[in-house]
Amino acid sequence: MRRPSEPLLRAFALLAVAAAPAVAAAHDVPKDRRYTTVVVSDRSPRTASQRTVGPAEIAASPRRRSADDLLRLVPGVLLIQHGAEGKGQQMFMRGFDAAHGADIEVKVAGVTVNELSNIHGQGYVDLGFVVPEVVRRVTANKGPFLLDQGNFANAGTIRFELGVEPEARGSRVSYEFGSTLRHRGVFVHAPKNMAKETFFAVEAMTDRGFARARGAQRATFLGQIRLLDSKPYGALDLTAGVYAAKFDAPGAVRADDVAAGKLDRFDAYRGDGGGRSYRLFTALRHQLDLGVGKLEQRLHGQLRDLDLVEDFTGWLLDPVAGDRRGQRHRFASLGYQLDYRRPLHPTLDLVAGGAWQGDLIRQHDARVDAQHQIVSRNWDLGVGQHQAHARAGLRWHPVSRLTIEAGARLDLLAYNVRDRIDPDRHARKVLALPSPRINAAVRLAPFASLFLAYGRGLRAPEARAVLGGPVPEDTSLDRYRGGPARIVASDSVEVGARFQHRELVSAGVALFGTWIDRELVFDHVSAVNIELNRTRRLGVDVDLAVWPRRWLQLRQDLSLVQARFVESGAPVPLAPPFMSATGLTLVHPSGLRAGARFLVVGSRALPHGARTSAYALLDLSLGYRVGPLQLDLQIDNVTNAVWKEGEYHYASWWDRADPRSTIPTLHYLAGPPLTARIGATLWL
Repeated sequence: MRRPSEPLLRAFALLAVAAAPAVAAAHDVPKDRRYTTVVVSDRSPRTASQRTVGPAEIAASPRRRSADDLLRLVPGVLLIQHGAEGKGQQMFMRGFDAAHGADIEVKVAGVTVNELSNIHGQGYVDLGFVVPEVVRRVTANKGPFLLDQGNFANAGTIRFELGVEPEARGSRVSYEFGSTLRHRGVFVHAPKNMAKETFFAVEAMTDRGFARARGAQRATFLGQIRLLDSKPYGALDLTAGVYAAKFDAPGAVRADDVAAGKLDRFDAYRGDGGGRSYRLFTALRHQLDLGVGKLEQRLHGQLRDLDLVEDFTGWLLDPVAGDRRGQRHRFASLGYQLDYRRPLHPTLDLVAGGAWQGDLIRQHDARVDAQHQIVSRNWDLGVGQHQAHARAGLRWHPVSRLTIEAGARLDLLAYNVRDRIDPDRHARKVLALPSPRINAAVRLAPFASLFLAYGRGLRAPEARAVLGGPVPEDTSLDRYRGGPARIVASDSVEVGARFQHRELVSAGVALFGTWIDRELVFDHVSAVNIELNRTRRLGVDVDLAVWPRRWLQLRQDLSLVQARFVESGAPVPLAPPFMSATGLTLVHPSGLRAGARFLVVGSRALPHGARTSAYALLDLSLGYRVGPLQLDLQIDNVTNAVWKEGEYHYASWWDRADPRSTIPTLHYLAGPPLTARIGATLWL
């Protein structure tokens, strides 16, 4: 009897053959080189800075409240939350202030989740739909050096691989209680007789937060199942998720108001900020061995809804109704990906692929009053946009110690934008950018390798830039609603080395440089992106891991970067010049596990000559499993350090008893104090 999923799998197989019609009969490949399940990308490091965070580090991480926290395990990544859980975090890597994802590409189950033309931030990343208990690995490829790295990968690409390891399979239910009145429940079902790709997870969370206007709630379902594994037709995996969240947004407070005692550092000027976020996510992945090549296809789709109310400036822009901004973003997406690899010679492989994604967007931004009623509309757009690319390259092994990958990709973007406030404003735009990529690895010894890489990255414009906008008369900056409608390109180079001695020591060093045509900076007063002049980033990443025992890892990561404007030599605002992370991961066969992370972040430059404060944080975790019961304790900011998570420099007017001023002043969001969470997991 034919299984219900077999016709769909047959259709994918026929599509695969259509995509490569001539390859099946081109060569006679020995049977022992064939296999049904194909993994297109290998796990061996392809650049000096590539880093994979494995299951043990994830399980023992001191912070794993959400999938966002797993990003913090990537060396050199800094996150700043200026809302509550549910709102996309501000991301930093390699000297880039990527805002909510404008320069860091993030993939989940192979699908890019950065949102092109999101109303709240270009490349907006919201990982709330990912349950951290079913993340197997997090892999970071810094810099745009690999052919499959696309839009928003100027600083790099971070990939979330979903699944449950064999030793953790089965059914389990978890409950977590925190000192912020946090309640979180999780149920995971991963059948022991099925592959690691199959699981089902349900999560529900509510958290009052450590201070006013920092509460959050969310509910998530995420599942993945191998529908069929057939020798003639390949393997078919389905991933699906549903997510809903509600969160607060406290906004930043003026440092001079806190110093004057007008409000506490944990306080907020207004308690009505926040938003709601919804997502429906699905992806169907097909893997096939064609006999002379390996092919992977993926069909994916998303529905998305984001509502947000924020206020950073008080009464500065509107002294009557106030400066609250209400944003609504509705998004529907459908996409297809193709990856193909074929041996041309015993020392030469062809790698090729392409992708398309089409989006329909409705978004509006308005000034709203205290009842969140519209005072004035800033924009109301209907958008149709397409992203597509084709790539091809060669992987050459002229000798066993040398591997060279070289190729190029062509990215195409098309926009159709209609202004619903002014029906006469309607614009279309098509943009293209070729991107060469090359990297080389030389194995000097069984335990040491050298790496060299070059790549061109890109950041596409957001749709509202296609309509254009006037340049204000009182500024010399190229300032638009969303920036100019052009692709911003970057050129990056990296040279480094890695040392791996069995399972005892792993070390790497990477020197890098990135030059970007136009720097993107978010302005809190106008709430638009400002494109500035050409910048360059020079830096070094260092990582060291030592395993005194198989169950104990000690780790030190260090990132140093100098981000400057090329012409003036001025520092790029908000770019972290120094980050150090010292970690310990212990997963003992007895059931004991523990984790520690000591993070140091150096002072960052702010606009108009100001600087942020440096800070250091220590987080700890401790857990023990006996039989079917597992207990966990996580403590954030163990020393109860007084620190500022986010710092900004702009003008605001909150106390109308004071004279109105447009002079920038320091604002900040206080970092969380000591908080603790205790959890229990019952394995069924």
